[in-house]
Amino acid sequence: MFAKVLVDVKSKNVDKMYDYLIPKKYENILTLGSRVIVPFGSRQVMGYCLGISEHSEYHKELKSIERLVDLESYLNQELIELAQTLSRETGYLLISVLETILPSALKVMYKAKLSLIDEDGVDKNLLDLFKKQEEIYLDQIDESIYEEVLSLIKKKKLKQNYDIKKKNKNLSKRFVQLLIKDNQSLTDKQKLVYDYLYHRPGHKDLVNIVLNKVDISASVLNTMEKHHFIKIFDKEVYRKVETVYTRESFDVTLSHEQEVVYHEILSQLGHEHTILLHGVTGSGKTEIYMKAIESVIEKDQTVILLVPEISLTPMMIQRFKSKFKHLVASIHSGLSSMEKYDEWRRIINGEAKIVIGARSACFAPLKNIGLMIVDECHESSYKQTENLPYYAIDILKKRAKNHQALLLLGSATPNIESYARVSRGYYQLLKLENRALNSKPPLIKIINMLEEFKDGHSDDISRALLEAIKQRLDNDQQVILLINRRGYSNFMICRECGHVLKCKNCDISLTYHQASQQMKCHYCAYEQGVPKTCEHCGSRDLEFMGTGTQKIEADLKNKFPHAKIFRMDTDTTSKKNSHEKLLHQFQEKGDILIGTQMIAKGLDFPRVTLVGVLQADGNLFVPDFRAPEKTFQLIMQVSGRSGRRDTLGEVYIQAYNPNHYAIKYAYENDYQGFYEHEMRLRRIARYEPFYFLIQMELTGVSLKHIMVFGMALVKDLKKELAEDSICLGPSSDVIKIKNKYTSKIMIKFKNEPDINEIIQKMMTKYVDKDIYIRVDHFPGI
Repeated sequence: MFAKVLVDVKSKNVDKMYDYLIPKKYENILTLGSRVIVPFGSRQVMGYCLGISEHSEYHKELKSIERLVDLESYLNQELIELAQTLSRETGYLLISVLETILPSALKVMYKAKLSLIDEDGVDKNLLDLFKKQEEIYLDQIDESIYEEVLSLIKKKKLKQNYDIKKKNKNLSKRFVQLLIKDNQSLTDKQKLVYDYLYHRPGHKDLVNIVLNKVDISASVLNTMEKHHFIKIFDKEVYRKVETVYTRESFDVTLSHEQEVVYHEILSQLGHEHTILLHGVTGSGKTEIYMKAIESVIEKDQTVILLVPEISLTPMMIQRFKSKFKHLVASIHSGLSSMEKYDEWRRIINGEAKIVIGARSACFAPLKNIGLMIVDECHESSYKQTENLPYYAIDILKKRAKNHQALLLLGSATPNIESYARVSRGYYQLLKLENRALNSKPPLIKIINMLEEFKDGHSDDISRALLEAIKQRLDNDQQVILLINRRGYSNFMICRECGHVLKCKNCDISLTYHQASQQMKCHYCAYEQGVPKTCEHCGSRDLEFMGTGTQKIEADLKNKFPHAKIFRMDTDTTSKKNSHEKLLHQFQEKGDILIGTQMIAKGLDFPRVTLVGVLQADGNLFVPDFRAPEKTFQLIMQVSGRSGRRDTLGEVYIQAYNPNHYAIKYAYENDYQGFYEHEMRLRRIARYEPFYFLIQMELTGVSLKHIMVFGMALVKDLKKELAEDSICLGPSSDVIKIKNKYTSKIMIKFKNEPDINEIIQKMMTKYVDKDIYIRVDHFPGI
């Protein structure tokens, strides 16, 4: 038998599967997806078994698998094929794609070690180390002699090899189990143990719990074990993913409108199909999700539910766990590596049937998937931009085809492309036009901040909004304020020469963070102290400009000193479970929640009756054709947090350009009007959904090299593409991030059936060690 192994070596030259002999002892053990250790060149490396065959096309002598890393596999055939597809589409190494899919705990650690081959010419101190052990680790040697060690390796006196160690460790706990049926021969203390265990499920419990509950010493248990009254044993347990939210399970009675939608969803289960559920904020989409999931579970099928923000995951998990108990697993970046590893094992072993999480949950190794749900499907957070670029909804579409499953996309503000697919017959549209619990849509008011300044009010929060906040605080109601910039001030400028303090590694201004008294780059994490003089002209006349979450927080604390104010941005939510704890504290005792876009969606706080959107037009004029759409969606989503129960809510939108169509349609709560307006503009500009888009990003340290390289690449691309296709670039608006420049090439096309082959051909031809090419099939999302 032969195994096709992908080795853990990140090089284009070895991005393929190699044949290895499967030793007889492993023939009935090795499974598809297992990790193995194989000889590769002069060393041993970890690899994934991605195929097993009775024949090999390699006719020379084959090497054998050295050993297995695992007895259980963490991949299945579907995920292997999905990884291969992503590798072809993006140009990423297959090993890198697998690392993206799998929990990080499954990466192995390579630790360098040295063995002695020939003593002649080796330093005595080094020889003394080898007398104590046959192999020594490199980190045991003083760095001052590394150069000498390297010379000895080249002279074949020493040999470098690697220890390969697993990161993943299963968690075990010590249990005690009762073995006898009566307590006649027991001492008083032993009878206490007997009585406790007798009433426990399976007559067993954790040792430390028994010791604490019965209040005895460990010697009592040891004596009982010697006499075979009890059994003490170690058992593997999964790490628990706990939330601070507690919610009892209760049945929700659907409204007539919800019932119609629910039954239509049920009628489409059992075959590949996509439904776009367009429901206004607060219309009860989650209740429909829960009912639909219950029906799928009853058919012994499985479900994936994606939510856009980590902050929403704990609330959603607790809500579903209260009903579906142990059948629910979660996958998101807020878990520790070992928690994620345990959840992955629960899923692949069939112990969890429902997976809830952020975008990475789209890879959950479920079998027999019947339903996949994407809540707030318009959100850009479903796309990974760092490392391997993938779009979770695209992944689920591929999996829906494999499983003949229903894909349900829910949103109050679907993106333009999704809505266009309805009119073209690719998606089915279902609507929820009324809020649940008979709550009314909030009243929306627009504040023209230019008029505020003309009237002499220069604060970041308008007088009308300040008065509305005061009224809510007096009535013991809650307020949410959205400003989509973190930090205190956006930048520091010299009033003498106009110089703006920028990051040393990026073409980006540094943001002032008052809490740490530091100027920080939000791209590369560079930070420095606050300068006292201008680095350009030496002037002391420096001023902070712009506003972020920290400044709004400080201003409100001055104006409302008795209010309990919480701030939610990446600075306050960097620690484990911090999203969940912060939102729980606000729900229980908070008055005002200030935050970036992470507070705009999915949150359901009954006492919130006022929402303020500060600088609503702040992102309208960035170089992104989706900027108006994202602004419209953000305003609509955060507005939906207000007045979700009996009290009528209000929304204040502050803007310097209040007449922009994105703000106008949001004010009128007119999604259809915005959709038609945006479609007219995109038709003229040849953007999605009228053209497909693919973006190629060129990154390197030399700007001139990138531009010359990019122009040659575009010239060849135009020869390969159809006449009605458009190839733009390389872009002149080059940006520098982390000391590297990036220029972009945009391809617009209507029909290019061989587009992936064309791009791969270009990437094979244009190989340059100084320029990295990244392909993005979903630019702008």
